[in-house]
Amino acid sequence: MSQKITIKDVAKHAGVGVGTVSRVINGSNNVSPTMKKRIFESIEELGYTPNYVAQSMRTQKYKNIAFFADISNPIFAQIAKETQIGLEQYGYTLSLCSIGDKDLANKILSFLEGRRFDGIILSIPKEDDIELNESLSNIDIPIVTINRDVPNMSASVLTDFYSSVKEATSYLLRLGHRNIALIGGDKEIRPTREGIKAYRDAYHENKQVPNESLIRNGKLTSESGEEIFKELLPNIHNEEITAILSLNNQMFYGVLRVMRKVKIQYPKDISVITFEDSELMELLDPPITVIHRPIKDIGKSIVKLLKKCMEEPELSGKLNPIVIPTEFIIRDSCREIYSHEITSN
Repeated sequence: MSQKITIKDVAKHAGVGVGTVSRVINGSNNVSPTMKKRIFESIEELGYTPNYVAQSMRTQKYKNIAFFADISNPIFAQIAKETQIGLEQYGYTLSLCSIGDKDLANKILSFLEGRRFDGIILSIPKEDDIELNESLSNIDIPIVTINRDVPNMSASVLTDFYSSVKEATSYLLRLGHRNIALIGGDKEIRPTREGIKAYRDAYHENKQVPNESLIRNGKLTSESGEEIFKELLPNIHNEEITAILSLNNQMFYGVLRVMRKVKIQYPKDISVITFEDSELMELLDPPITVIHRPIKDIGKSIVKLLKKCMEEPELSGKLNPIVIPTEFIIRDSCREIYSHEITSN
């Protein structure tokens, strides 16, 4: 059996000190990019595997991060993947827990019990869950939240929903649409709140009055999207609704499913815009106008912020959120409405 490669072997091979190799393995920023590259090349060439168990015993660092979200949503699965890629370069593993929308405090605390984590990444379905918020406030390891305003937690990675939703609404208004249905999740979570505010502001800035009855909310599922769209069908058939703006990709899939069943076509019968881009949105005929957010940038920002919190715990509660910009991409799923076709509010 060949002799096990040690950190000393890596240091000798790279021509550096053991301390320098240790800092690189542990993700320190105090090593030049050139030096890091040389050390990683030596690690790969020699086949060195750090002994994280021994390191954890010495440093009380466990190289393990917990990720709590609804992983049934493909977007969270993608964010988790990009986050894991970023964490791996610092020797961390990511442990996933899909939390659903019930009994959250118990699920999270049960998952953490008996396990050792250096940090937590969290996106919860509600921001006003008092029991959960109290439980989170008693956890003494860094927590980074995704698109949620959770009391006493400033370490957040947020998507700029407002700017692009406002731009998308203004775009539809310029095309002549007046009765635009806005479909989103629970009003008590940040993405929906920001989306509704942007929708209303776009109407007011274009000297129009939004029809509040067309703001519809439900669960972030395709089934909920189906249900809401079915409720809107009479208004669509009567041309009282000429456009739909969806704040959630899962809900939009439900909208598309019903449209196909009842043979409603976009943009002929109704104009549509949704949040989240994908190959599917481009390959549909016609391709869908979307609000795009860069998932890779979200993953990188989560890693950056969490690492900062872990290395400098005294900054807890003092860090500004990282805000990820969005992009409004116009394709072919909306049509212009001439003045005589407009149904007034």
